[in-house]
Amino acid sequence: MKLRNTLLSLTATAMLVAPVAAQAGTTAAASTGKIASLAGMGERKSAGVKARNKADAGVVVLAVAALGAGTYGVVNAVEDNKSNGS
Repeated sequence: MKLRNTLLSLTATAMLVAPVAAQAGTTAAASTGKIASLAGMGERKSAGVKARNKADAGVVVLAVAALGAGTYGVVNAVEDNKSNGS
């Protein structure tokens, strides 16, 4: 039981430390002061959109295919063709 608790605490610590270690020495970590100093520079303005974005036919076909594949996978996983052993 003691080993299990130790492993769980090490895993939790690793999950907390990993994002900090991944960001160390990167440009994002170095630009934190730059972002804070630009806070009061000016207002952001949105750009106008000329036309409404519409989904292409290929995206719709891909979504339908993904939905069908997902449904097939769920049905195949739930369906049990094995005998009960008796």
